[in-house]
Amino acid sequence: MYGVGFIGVGAISELHQLAIAELPQAELRGVVDVNSELVQRRSKEWNVKAYLDIDALLQSEDIDIVYVLSPVEHHYEHVLKALQAGKHVLIEKPVAMTVGQIKEMERVAQEANRICFPAHNYIYHPEVIKMKKYLNEGAFGKICSAWMTFNIYHSEELASHYPGVIRQIMTHHLYTTLFLLGIPKKLSCLTSNLHYEELDREDQAVITLEMQNGAHAVLFSSFACDDDSSNPFTYMIKILGTEGSATHSWRDIQYNRAIGTLSKAYPKYEELFFYESKYFIEECIINGKQPLSTISDAVIVQELVEMADKNQNSTIVSYQG
Repeated sequence: MYGVGFIGVGAISELHQLAIAELPQAELRGVVDVNSELVQRRSKEWNVKAYLDIDALLQSEDIDIVYVLSPVEHHYEHVLKALQAGKHVLIEKPVAMTVGQIKEMERVAQEANRICFPAHNYIYHPEVIKMKKYLNEGAFGKICSAWMTFNIYHSEELASHYPGVIRQIMTHHLYTTLFLLGIPKKLSCLTSNLHYEELDREDQAVITLEMQNGAHAVLFSSFACDDDSSNPFTYMIKILGTEGSATHSWRDIQYNRAIGTLSKAYPKYEELFFYESKYFIEECIINGKQPLSTISDAVIVQELVEMADKNQNSTIVSYQG
């Protein structure tokens, strides 16, 4: 039984807590957060110990694994402290603020002989893993195009807790592209701000990629509106090839029950946190496998994110990584 501790108990921690509760090999044993009122509430809700500070949680022999769920600007400090304390670490995305910070996380993890697991959870759904299997087998023939969409309305108040959609959502699309199709060779990015009155950041973005074989990938993200059409692009992956195609969507099941950061329940989204934690603990920590998306992959993703951010509404740029 592995003891888990959370650094940060905001909305996303609710989904991680539910995931860990389903795993026979893990148990949530401690939480810490700068918000003393919230951490005490979580402590009572989940029947776990509330630590007074991060160092106390990291020094506890009850804690073997740390989930870094704090705001991204604190990830670097918290991850390094946890690794140096001898803990395996799962880091919520975005992993860090800069490429240099992620590379240092990777170095310290190797030095400490501990797993540093990026929470690139969208690729851990069995449907996406099966899609990857078919791609590897060549079942779809030559890949011509890929499409990834995210259309979920975020109020300005909710969006104020996040960076723009490039760093918040395109991170998901980019690591998914990397997992399924490999490293792109060219990138372009268009953005807009359609519904914010005060926030100075993009609420909608489209990234187009040229892959190594010439295929095109179109990645679209929007906080501006929902998609309630009969063929919704709420969250979707679509791969098209000369011999076949595949799709994965969150909208097979949906109902009105809010949890975490979303106003509706999408079970396929919520399941991702279980599949991710299951792989992290069973396959990586117990069986010694690498994550499906490694900390080295997180470096590439951050490089692509920074390229997109820097070249918004500009020309096509080549990826040299």
